[in-house]
Amino acid sequence: MRRRLGFITAGGMVLAALTVAQPPAQAGATAAAGSATVAEARATIHGRPSTDADTAARLSTAYWTPERMRAARPAPMPDGVDAPDGEAVDRPGRIGAPRDVAAPAAPRSSAATLSAAPAGRGQGTQAVNASPGVGRVFFTHNNEDFFCSGGTINNPQANMVSTAGHCVHPGDGGSVWFDNWVYAPEFTEGVPLHGLWSAKEFTSVEGWVDWGYLWWDFAFVTMHPLSGDRLVHVTGGQGLSVNKSKSFSAMLLGYPGEPPFDGQSQYYSSSTTKAAGTQRVKLKDCPLNRGASGGPFLRAWDNDLRFGYVNSVMSYKFSGNMYGPYFDDDVLDIYTVAKNKQ
Repeated sequence: MRRRLGFITAGGMVLAALTVAQPPAQAGATAAAGSATVAEARATIHGRPSTDADTAARLSTAYWTPERMRAARPAPMPDGVDAPDGEAVDRPGRIGAPRDVAAPAAPRSSAATLSAAPAGRGQGTQAVNASPGVGRVFFTHNNEDFFCSGGTINNPQANMVSTAGHCVHPGDGGSVWFDNWVYAPEFTEGVPLHGLWSAKEFTSVEGWVDWGYLWWDFAFVTMHPLSGDRLVHVTGGQGLSVNKSKSFSAMLLGYPGEPPFDGQSQYYSSSTTKAAGTQRVKLKDCPLNRGASGGPFLRAWDNDLRFGYVNSVMSYKFSGNMYGPYFDDDVLDIYTVAKNKQ
């Protein structure tokens, strides 16, 4: 049976405010030459490079016990630099022809799409099915356990997850990426329905990793196989769009973890996006909060297939609105680097 997602209106929520930092002097001009450059790192488990799929699965499962997953805290949304003038210089945008660069894909096994998960909590105006192509992300930073959200992408190697940059790296210019990174697709009532998948490699952009700029707050993560299977073959995957209109009907899916949510199941918010800044989009009056970071902005959502096209990812909240980086040819370049990684 398909699990229906809960929806809670913004009226009953305490909305998280964004702390807006002042940009460094000539921020855009300083970083423009390097911001669009790919930033990459091998994932680690307990601080050691994750190179073997079977070892990664064994160590990740041993670390991420049900108790530890319940105790993980929703990752803070970024306080990163939010400077419209600097953004226009640093990321003026490379908007080419609108393209669907990957199409949604159903799981190869029909059994993988079926679950006996309970109905989502809360009352909603829509009946929205949970997607097996959206999951909860777990990671460790400074000896603390956190969670974000992510979406499976149908890439050629069938092994990709999209998420926010701040869900893989603190954006402080340092060399330390987050540790013990796993993905639990269609995490439901505290149960990873389709297993825990271990990260193999992170692919982001220097504009986030070195500078913490919100307009670059995205990443792609390639995952190890699990028991010989590839992620997209088991769960299916979202498509990916670039250069589309900044105003589109969007379905946001993720795992908010602050009251009234607890991060244990998927929730949704749906409305029409608007342009924000130079290369960002926003969804007004979005109730989702910390923990939903990295979950997809989906266009052309198909509620029967339970997939759509990722067109941004959730980055931060400000004045009740959810913001994400606009997916244009800059993002396509990073995806192209990541899409064929084994």
